[in-house]
Amino acid sequence: MLCSMAIRMKEWGMQAYPRQGVHLPLNALNDWGRTGRALGQGVAAAGQGLAALAPAIEQVARTGRSADAAAMLDEIGRETVEELLDLPVRDWDYSWQQAYAPRVHEMLNEFSGGERDEALRLSELYGEKYSLEGRRSMELERLHQAKSHWRRQVDTAVQSGDADSARQWVEQGRGVFVPESEMPQELEAVQSRSLLSRWQQHLLQDPHTALAEWQSPTALKPAGQAELSALEKEMQKTRAGLFDQLAVQLGASLEQGDEPDAGQLERAVAAGVLAPEQLALLQQPRTALSVAESCNWFRRIDERAEADDARLVVDIALAPLPVEQKQVLLRRLQDTAAVPQQRRSRMSRALWNLYRAGRFGCPGDEEAMRCLGRLQEEALRGMNSWSEKDCERWLETFSRAGEDNWVCFE
Repeated sequence: MLCSMAIRMKEWGMQAYPRQGVHLPLNALNDWGRTGRALGQGVAAAGQGLAALAPAIEQVARTGRSADAAAMLDEIGRETVEELLDLPVRDWDYSWQQAYAPRVHEMLNEFSGGERDEALRLSELYGEKYSLEGRRSMELERLHQAKSHWRRQVDTAVQSGDADSARQWVEQGRGVFVPESEMPQELEAVQSRSLLSRWQQHLLQDPHTALAEWQSPTALKPAGQAELSALEKEMQKTRAGLFDQLAVQLGASLEQGDEPDAGQLERAVAAGVLAPEQLALLQQPRTALSVAESCNWFRRIDERAEADDARLVVDIALAPLPVEQKQVLLRRLQDTAAVPQQRRSRMSRALWNLYRAGRFGCPGDEEAMRCLGRLQEEALRGMNSWSEKDCERWLETFSRAGEDNWVCFE
């Protein structure tokens, strides 16, 4: 047997390179199922072969120096498998013989007589064992690569928002990469993820139209709760961003003395950025602010939260007021922007408490409101330049003013 092995080794160098073995087509959509099943069957057959070889190897390895030969062959087999798995093998059996036989031939030189015969017999068993293991590992790796490529095709279709293509790719993996029992969930998942991607792209390209279509009862939305929740959050974030943009545009127009653009506002209403009632305010007659209304506007501006600037700009721009008065309110909003919220709120509330306590006259009386309005104007200058103590001293001057100087006849 050793001589025949040597002859075969010499013959290998004289033989033509074998034809290419079966390979996995990664570009043909319709071959996924057939190829995956063939690979799976090969892996299963290799596993059965390994199980059948185990008893024979154990029986031979129990005699004489066979244990030493077994240890050496075990190392040879592992090294050969590792070497071939790092190479682009096209014909496994041919490549295995080329790599394994020379190592075995060198190992057999350490034995003679009956021990050599036993070692040679054991080398055949180990060769078959590790060849099967290596083939199995190679086919598993090819199967893993095929699955990775298939998954990339599914994900590419999903990320592009092409739900039909994504479903077709999943169908190609039916029974190969996706168990039959998991197909309904997988199909629903790729449909849901594809719709998520499609809506996300639509939001980036045309946010107003996307938000308007999202509100339609016929809108096709993701079925998965995770995708639906994520999309709802993105819609809210986009809507808030559009509202801030609208506030900037309305503020700029108002500074120029221009009325809001009706078409722009209608688009904002359709997208849910503005409420229909806000748009309806522009249809009302323009009336000048009364003294009380002006004081209330100033109070609202001064006591606003830091995050309410955009909303106030929009409310001012859409209020049914003459443009000149809108500009006054907008300027106050801008002038108080740099004042800490706590400071301007405290100043405003202190003035209103003094007003309600009757320090400026009878609450509700127009003259008392005029006094409050003048002090609100003066407070604006103080908020921007006075220290905290200056503000407190200024307010203290009104704490007892007019305490007994008016009579309420109610």
